[in-house]
Amino acid sequence: MRIKNDGKLQALLAASEARARGERPSGEAHAWEVRQISRKAAPAAVVDATGVAQKVRILGMDTALRKTGWGIIDVVGKKWVAVDCGVIVNPPAVSITDCMRHLNNAIKGLLERYSPDAATIEGGFYCKNARTAIVLGTARGAVLGVLAEAQLPVYEYAPRRVKQVVAGRGDATKEQVALMVSKLLHIQVDNLANDSTDALGLAICHAAALMNPAVELENPL
Repeated sequence: MRIKNDGKLQALLAASEARARGERPSGEAHAWEVRQISRKAAPAAVVDATGVAQKVRILGMDTALRKTGWGIIDVVGKKWVAVDCGVIVNPPAVSITDCMRHLNNAIKGLLERYSPDAATIEGGFYCKNARTAIVLGTARGAVLGVLAEAQLPVYEYAPRRVKQVVAGRGDATKEQVALMVSKLLHIQVDNLANDSTDALGLAICHAAALMNPAVELENPL
């Protein structure tokens, strides 16, 4: 996981807020706490007839107020290459408004660092509890607001479709999705949170749609 405790999150957000005020962040607070994805075997790039690799960078986001997973992959020719992934954590004691501010600033940091070409989020969620639905909607709105401000194309995919594309069945468990993410991207996922592998699954789902001309891109927002 990228952010393991509130101290690291606060350092990241402080740097982001300093930049928003036009100040230069001090020390290393500007950087994300990064631990590179452990690869099993890095796939080779595929080039087109002109000899130029065609690359599209996709940001997948599994949104939640307290723990939002994110994952970034590059579509290089016909290969999918894992770039990075992690979680954005808001501790239980943090208020909803502070959670939204932290989430907002952390996503801005992701966009600044990785410059994705498109983003994907989960759609079609259902909650029996009205309060849970409101909280999830709040997190989703915070994420969409940042992506819209960045003028980034955003696509949403129903959970069952993501599971079907990644694991071959719409009722797959999170563990099964994580296992297939590992195989499809040639990475180790043992030390990754399910929120991260779910986000990578969202990115894979969009990558699969991009590579199949017969498939219409689902629900651009």
